[in-house]
Amino acid sequence: MSFYKIANKALLSLATLALGGSALAGGRNAGSLLLFPEFDNRQANLTLVTVTNTNPGVGNPGSSDGTVKVEFVYIGKFGTGGTELNCLEFNRTETLTANDTLSVVTSVHNPQQEQGYLYAFAKDRTTGKPISFNYLIGNVLTIAGIESLEYSMNPVVFAGVPAFGANTDLENGGQGDGIRDLDGTEYEKVTTEILIPRFIGSGGPNGSNTGPYNSELILLGLSGGAAFQTMINFWVYNDNEEAFSAQYTFHCWQRVALKDINGVFTQSFLRSTGHAVNEIVGAAKVESGWMRIYGGSAWSTAESIADPAIYAVLVEKIGSMGAADLPFESTVLQANGDLLPRGVFGDPSGNNADNQ
Repeated sequence: MSFYKIANKALLSLATLALGGSALAGGRNAGSLLLFPEFDNRQANLTLVTVTNTNPGVGNPGSSDGTVKVEFVYIGKFGTGGTELNCLEFNRTETLTANDTLSVVTSVHNPQQEQGYLYAFAKDRTTGKPISFNYLIGNVLTIAGIESLEYSMNPVVFAGVPAFGANTDLENGGQGDGIRDLDGTEYEKVTTEILIPRFIGSGGPNGSNTGPYNSELILLGLSGGAAFQTMINFWVYNDNEEAFSAQYTFHCWQRVALKDINGVFTQSFLRSTGHAVNEIVGAAKVESGWMRIYGGSAWSTAESIADPAIYAVLVEKIGSMGAADLPFESTVLQANGDLLPRGVFGDPSGNNADNQ
């Protein structure tokens, strides 16, 4: 077998590896709100979402035996065809006893929507109000039968800030506004910057514009809400520390090929730069880089938000193989994340402003 075939085989095997993890010093921790970046109910695809209650039976004012209700909130597209996500909402509530786990096939749990994202949060088993219950963990498994891809990732976890069992919807004097605020008062704040340690340039070896490398980004707008467009900024680095800027605008949620965001993500562009000729070590004919992603602005017909909160996940696709995991995150946080206002003014009673 030639050196190139060996190197290319090694590169293809990278698709079975995770990209990296977002973790606190003690590792990934349980929380009260789980944000799953994607579900895919398109024909021949399957998404399996799991939520587990790790409470061993420790009670609180709303859960005398560790039992909790969990609301699943799907944000996605109703109906098939087209690419625009109308970001409508579909809800289900499930009850998890202590040490209970629940896995759902999303196309059965939510047969109304085709594609999008979801979040799940703890609720008082009696009143139905959202509560601080930092015992939830989870996972999402995606099998894209159309593309013969399979990958899994953990959700983005947000701890409830109030005391165990206390209400987390604190607007309007504790009466709530129905919006989950990622503001450091209701739930943990959101990172200001997503850090993705590697992407494979789109295209093929030796700078070809076509080929097996066709990675995608899953993008979520976390400020403003369903009525807002979000523009994100990129700093993209080749394998020799050269930096290039890019921007992209999307509505609410989108999964988009890197090559459709900007040409800086392609094999041909990376090869035209002052790249390191011997990298990737072991597959030098293939160009790679890394990226920083952060919010630029978000706007509706009535409101604009500077430095909006965003989230992004890279799905690396090489031929018929794929891999995905949560990115790394900046330790600098911002307080203007919301799930999920519906109006054109966003969350005026809460935290449209970026209070870091």
